[in-house]
Amino acid sequence: MKKMGSSTDIDENEETCASIETDESHSDDTNRSAQENRKKLKYSIFSSPKPKGCRFGKTETDRDMAPMDSVYHVERKVISPTVTFHRNLEGGKLCNQLVRQSSSLESTTSCKDRTFKLYDQRRIFDAAAYGDCEELDDLLVYLLRTHKRLTNEEFKEKETGKTCLLKAMLNLDNGMNNAIPIFLEIAEKTDDIKEFINSAYRDNYYRGQTALHIAIERRNMDLVQLLLQHGADVHARADGEFFRKTKGKAGFYFGELPLSLAACTNQMAIVRYLLQNQYSPANIAARDSFGNTVLHALVDIADNTQENTGFVTKMYNEILMLGAQIKPSLKLEEIANKKGLTPLSLAAKTGKIGVFAYILRREIKNLECRHLSRKFTEWAYGPVHSSLYDLSGVDTYEKNSVLEIIAYSSETPNRHEMLLVEPLNKLLQDKWDRFVKRIFYFNFLAYITYVIIFTIAAYYRPVDGSPPFPVQYGSYLRTSGELITVIGGIYFFFRGIQYFTQRLTSLKALLADSYSEFLFFAQSVLLLLSTVLYFCGRNEYVAFLVICLAMSWANVLYYTRGFQLMGIYSVMIEKLILSDMVRFLFVYLLFLFGFAAALVTLIEDGEVRTDVNSTCGRRCCKPEPASYNNLYYTCQELFKFAIGMGDLEFTDNYKYKPVFIFLLITYVILTYILLLNMLIALMGETVSKVAQESKSIWKLQRAITILDIEKSFLNAFRDTLRSGKSVLVGITPDGKEDYRWCFRETLEIVGSSHKRNEFEKRT
Repeated sequence: MKKMGSSTDIDENEETCASIETDESHSDDTNRSAQENRKKLKYSIFSSPKPKGCRFGKTETDRDMAPMDSVYHVERKVISPTVTFHRNLEGGKLCNQLVRQSSSLESTTSCKDRTFKLYDQRRIFDAAAYGDCEELDDLLVYLLRTHKRLTNEEFKEKETGKTCLLKAMLNLDNGMNNAIPIFLEIAEKTDDIKEFINSAYRDNYYRGQTALHIAIERRNMDLVQLLLQHGADVHARADGEFFRKTKGKAGFYFGELPLSLAACTNQMAIVRYLLQNQYSPANIAARDSFGNTVLHALVDIADNTQENTGFVTKMYNEILMLGAQIKPSLKLEEIANKKGLTPLSLAAKTGKIGVFAYILRREIKNLECRHLSRKFTEWAYGPVHSSLYDLSGVDTYEKNSVLEIIAYSSETPNRHEMLLVEPLNKLLQDKWDRFVKRIFYFNFLAYITYVIIFTIAAYYRPVDGSPPFPVQYGSYLRTSGELITVIGGIYFFFRGIQYFTQRLTSLKALLADSYSEFLFFAQSVLLLLSTVLYFCGRNEYVAFLVICLAMSWANVLYYTRGFQLMGIYSVMIEKLILSDMVRFLFVYLLFLFGFAAALVTLIEDGEVRTDVNSTCGRRCCKPEPASYNNLYYTCQELFKFAIGMGDLEFTDNYKYKPVFIFLLITYVILTYILLLNMLIALMGETVSKVAQESKSIWKLQRAITILDIEKSFLNAFRDTLRSGKSVLVGITPDGKEDYRWCFRETLEIVGSSHKRNEFEKRT
């Protein structure tokens, strides 16, 4: 994991051409003396003033951003510090007092005769950057004589509000900077320690970062202890843009709080110290500005790699157990953020499948922390074992459940794979086998019956006269079929309205999950339009009717998701239409209209019309041919070329025959030869890709169907058909019986000698 504030994470200043190391690299260079580096910085490095946007090469939105720390200073007008003295101040008395309080003054005899240094922000920061303690010898005297403090604005960086302590924290040499204890001691003697140690960045980019955050990021336990001893705030929030999840910008979100930062950077020792120190213990349930706890932050930084998932799950488990020891009654894992997501539902929402599987199947053997488990092994015999899985937050019986998040959120990555994680896979199969399957098959038969009635009613429609046709004796059966068809169209229309208002959030969601629902809705709209035109007496109702009829039969494919083999085939068809066919049609239509416009411009039918009008016999014996000086007819002819049925001489009414033939041949090459073959190749590649995950996609579609059918029940029936049972799994920390709603899974491990050996060791 990259370190926040290191030279790889902070944009370098572009205005200096010389290759000079940053403050972090200076802190690691032990071969140079601090005094030499300070002189080089002070007298050799001056940058020409430029606007911030030019200095850092950022866009318009980033003009207020400054680097967290840099050795490249912008040239500014030097303002001499203002020094005020008390006339009645006894120099010797003050000197003796300072000597007793500070070890930085060397002797009492020479104090009266010394010339004290004057300090400004640049001088203090240079000393802080290189740990130059000699340069800070007279700082306390200067501050006391001038009635100033290190937190005064003149000693802070103008753009960021950075203090000398933050500067020193960012420039460590072998994990330490000798200027840090001096700054803390001076702040104590000027009665400014609380404000000084908790001073934070105030710019929009690094806002809220304190010295404690930096010490934790530098993985320095000694500095963390030193800061907490002096009153560092363990609940300070670093909530600048750098510490937020901003798309397209560099940054590191860790949960804003020092505890979350220590956890996200895999520092268990610092986590324990923050929670159990004697000075100011951190609240393990503290939240950031998003409402996220330390567990949410851990889930957020997971990236599904094996190494990352290993440390995240281990840290997650340790923090859970620490929370149980510190506050046994606290249910840390049930705390939801401002979006209503617990760590489990956040893992499901963001597709963190490694952490998600760990949380669902977490089993803790320690009796004191057994109540933190979500999996309980009932019994094991050889390769067979039976387990109970806690369904709290998982099943649809609860609001914002994991199943609903995975099934209905098209933005969730890896959701096909997450449905295969136990107990979700067996839970969905249990719902399907117990009641959903029968209801689904009934709906399938009902829809087939509806389409057949629709087909018969459309086939036997009256053709003589104009609509609406009167109901006559013997036509009651057809009229009943038409009425059933219209009622079905109204049902699909309102079902589509309800679906799109509740679940449709984006175009991607429409293409990913709402393909079938969109077709059903389009079918209902066409049928209702046909009905309106019918009662308005327009014969055009037939056009909408036949399109609706064709679409109704095509929608039968929706019900193939109840059968695995046909469901997988339907998935492939859907993916081909939504991916390859859409792109092919877009490019093909561009070629079609482009070449059609060119040919229409080239074709001239004026001469033909003159010849026809001048010869009466030709007009009487042969009808006037279609005019290809029309975009519609020309597009028709060009479409024939795309399917290999075109004629290069479909008209003779053109000028510049070579140009005409050239355009046609070019069109044939681009469409019939290039585009069609490319479409076939892309379809073959898509089929091979979809075949690898078609089963998981089919299971996702079936899961959506299961949840839709389950949600259509009344609450009373949902309680009756709920999966799982209430089981006593142990004792809560307060001594009460721990009843959980659990789902039982019996699993047989076939052909695994390793698992058999584990069973033998366990028994």
